[in-house]
Amino acid sequence: MSNLTLFLPETVCLLGALVLFFAQVFGARYTVVWLLGLLSGVAALVAAVWTWPLAGEPFFPGIYRVDFFSQFVKTVIAAGFVIVAAISGRPHTVRAGAWSELPMFLLLAMTGMMMLASAMELVTLYISMELAAYPVYITVALHRNRDISGESSTKYMLQGMIASAITLYGLSFLFGLTGSTYLSAISSQLGTLATQPLFWLAVLLVLAGFLFKLAAFPFHFWASDTYQTAPHEVITFVATASKVAAIAVLCRIAALVSPAAGDAELITHVLMWMSVAAMTLGNLAALRQGDLKRLLGYSAVAHAGYVLIGIQAMSAMGLTAALFYAMGYAAMSALCFLVVVELGRDEDLVTVDSLAGLHQRSPLLAATLLIGIFGLIGLPPTVGFIGKWFLFSAAIEQGQFVFVLVAAINSAVALYYYLLVIRQAYFAESDNSNPIHTDVVTLAVAGATTGLVIAMGVVPGWFWALSVEAVVALMG
Repeated sequence: MSNLTLFLPETVCLLGALVLFFAQVFGARYTVVWLLGLLSGVAALVAAVWTWPLAGEPFFPGIYRVDFFSQFVKTVIAAGFVIVAAISGRPHTVRAGAWSELPMFLLLAMTGMMMLASAMELVTLYISMELAAYPVYITVALHRNRDISGESSTKYMLQGMIASAITLYGLSFLFGLTGSTYLSAISSQLGTLATQPLFWLAVLLVLAGFLFKLAAFPFHFWASDTYQTAPHEVITFVATASKVAAIAVLCRIAALVSPAAGDAELITHVLMWMSVAAMTLGNLAALRQGDLKRLLGYSAVAHAGYVLIGIQAMSAMGLTAALFYAMGYAAMSALCFLVVVELGRDEDLVTVDSLAGLHQRSPLLAATLLIGIFGLIGLPPTVGFIGKWFLFSAAIEQGQFVFVLVAAINSAVALYYYLLVIRQAYFAESDNSNPIHTDVVTLAVAGATTGLVIAMGVVPGWFWALSVEAVVALMG
């Protein structure tokens, strides 16, 4: 199998970004740039699906692995990009002079996220993380209202750099302890390393950069401000594709240390307390939010806590549940932010009050929001219900009944603020009775994503089987 074939999804993304760059150089209109970006995303999605059966190492041995796990994750990331690109036909909250740059930067970020899924060497992992981060730092700062985005985008970048530096510090510890940057070599030394507290401290430090992307405690501080003030289309990408990439890396690290799980009490307990803190803080903070995107930001913190339930289990069941939930959460978030994008054409800050009368102004958008919120709550027939069921089952399998009880209580607390959103959309009256006109592409995306959220909840067998196969490839 040729190296180019194994590296095909990433190659498509890089070539797409290069085409978009030259399109801007030659003064192409945004409509052309947008279509090229959307086609690049679709091509990357097709390439990722086409490479599902392939396995191998396209570069030097041990650096970069292509298997079903990596290609499945790349497929979900590419699908997130396609959703964002499709609803960005006119990215109103991005400053006008930067419209053409937006698809190019997001394609570059997607390339880094795809590389994260395959990285098997510490330097490659770190470079991939930075490639995924810096284009997002740029796009978060492109809000049309500089007064709104200036401070929060700077905070986001600084906090990201701090998390990155902590990760790099942890990587240096791992190299010092093992004398190698290859994950396979590190894994082969687990019998000796598992008895050294410094190894587990190094693993926790390495997790910092990816916990930051996931908005998990204690690296969650950026989430509320950045969600609120970033351009609507950009934060949709952060809330979908970026989360999947972070969960994929956390799964890979958990799979690496799972053979020593009996000696991994430190990391298990730390992740467990991080999960409890993220769920509790995220849900309690969301109770008082009047800004819709800020509320969804704290919701993301809480859902990072739910995902960590599967990660900390250090088992095949837990990792499968985390990967399955990553797919479902990306789809549920996409539905909610799709409504934000449509409502926020003329609003820099979309508040919960902005939803008043939505069921009259656009019944389809109201239904889209309803399904997305039901999913985030965890109500059947959405994927949110069955996804949490799998996560809780993985923890119960480890005997963590109290932990699951705390998570269930947090889910009940979340009902309050989620139902406030639904009440505002369906029962509150608004002075603005102007209908919201949604283009065909956005409606198609809303319909397809809604179908996915319901299908994963009603007939999860096929999606669960894909997650199982991915984790088998990961742990094999």
